[in-house]
Amino acid sequence: MSQFPARLVTRVLLLAALSSVISPTRAQGQIKASELQSIAQTVDGTTVRVTYSRPRMRGRYPIFGTKRVQWGEVWTPGANWATLLEVNKDLTIAGTKVPKGKYGIWMIVDRSANWTMLLDPKWKQYHTDHPKPNDTQIRVAVRADSNAAREEALTWSFPAITVRGGTLAMHWANMRVTTDFAVEPSISELLPEAEARPYLGTFELTNGKTGKVDAKMIVTYARGGLKARFDPKDDYLQTFALMRTGPQVFTVGLYESAEVYAGGEIYEVLKPDMMFTFKVVGGVLTFECRGEDDELYFTGKKLP
Repeated sequence: MSQFPARLVTRVLLLAALSSVISPTRAQGQIKASELQSIAQTVDGTTVRVTYSRPRMRGRYPIFGTKRVQWGEVWTPGANWATLLEVNKDLTIAGTKVPKGKYGIWMIVDRSANWTMLLDPKWKQYHTDHPKPNDTQIRVAVRADSNAAREEALTWSFPAITVRGGTLAMHWANMRVTTDFAVEPSISELLPEAEARPYLGTFELTNGKTGKVDAKMIVTYARGGLKARFDPKDDYLQTFALMRTGPQVFTVGLYESAEVYAGGEIYEVLKPDMMFTFKVVGGVLTFECRGEDDELYFTGKKLP
């Protein structure tokens, strides 16, 4: 007979049975004070991902400049493990090159608007284990605004993006910290003038469906690259960039401004929706313009 009371033995066996059922559930679904979040943004094939735990104010205000986050402190903008930055390709943040990889994000908190972001290749660190400055870290200047609307839970976001990069932001309590990033472009609107010269001129356009000559395309060189427009004017394309994607192959870059010479920036690239393939036929430069499904939109023949 057991030396333990039957009631105690029953309770121990019951707890053991329950633990085998409950433990996995607790590990997977436990409610935490700072829940895990992950946010990512892809720009031209480069993905920037931030994974972090989200502390909440829970009535604790102010946050910055107190014992919670002290001025001059090296602080991770998150909770639990250090906030993680992952980039799948090289990029620049605030003009500073950041090679692809994983980094723990830390910030040097300052009374002024000039904060410093530390990107530490030793990314798996607990939030209380503040790293000391070392040569492996990447330092990036960031802008802090202490007059932002109050945000209950710490939030990372991408409030602005372009075809070349965007803005990364952290917002908690009354503090909003932002910095700009730029990706390595997979395609550029820039082309040396000597290489662009053969494409300059006016092209007679033949409609791919009707077989009729019904328009012209004028190609010029400006702001370091090929620019084109249709005659008669096309309300959607207007003046656009011809961006080289391969030998004698170009796609269309659309400008934010209708007038390219006013300094508009490219906001969309129509690859593979609109592709120009040039070739010389009988001593004359020609091209075909096709869509993603290889549909022939129109052909072009350069006029003397």
